[in-house]
Amino acid sequence: MNMFQRNVQFWGKEKQQKLSESSVLVAGVGGLGCLVAEGLTRAGIGKLILIDNGKVEISNLNRQILFDQTDFGKSKVKIAQRRLKAINPELEIEIFQVDIAEMKVKDLPLYDGIADCLDNFAARFYLEKLLSKQQFLVHGGVQNDFGQVTTIIPDKTQSLKEIYPGTHIPVSVSVIPQIVMLIGSLMIQEIINNLFDKPLLINSMLILELEDFSMFKVELKK
Repeated sequence: MNMFQRNVQFWGKEKQQKLSESSVLVAGVGGLGCLVAEGLTRAGIGKLILIDNGKVEISNLNRQILFDQTDFGKSKVKIAQRRLKAINPELEIEIFQVDIAEMKVKDLPLYDGIADCLDNFAARFYLEKLLSKQQFLVHGGVQNDFGQVTTIIPDKTQSLKEIYPGTHIPVSVSVIPQIVMLIGSLMIQEIINNLFDKPLLINSMLILELEDFSMFKVELKK
């Protein structure tokens, strides 16, 4: 039985083939990054590029699903690479154990889009510099019990810097695992939407609040 048989039953062979030929850069292999990378792997993505300079700490384990108690002190990208390859040995993965600000487009392999799974806006604003007009960026963020998702495409949407002018959020914020899993899942869906050329969150931001189970879209005018 093909690993992706149930996927094909839903979206068909053509779209499954499209995923197998696609590549996504996952910036940040923390709570959102772990979930997005695993979800894309199980969806059938052909290639992932993982960037994170961190090592696994005990405080990560409430939300970073690729890691466990045996991983403390080890490289996040190396552990993620091994776990994801165990799910799908045919998946191509390139890893970069560096800060995102150290990366330049010329240093990276080709990719179709970017998953912004970072935890600070300075790094996010730099990440946008790695985006060409032919690519997309799906931004996700979480804090406490709420989070947001949107698609960024140069010349078609506002940039993150325009959406979040002057924003500063501390790196260490409270966050519960269930909001990470929900926002991460929404990011996976929107990344796949983009790869299928049907993004749903262009010039709008989807916001989810668990306190009252509210979900709504905010218009982002270009």
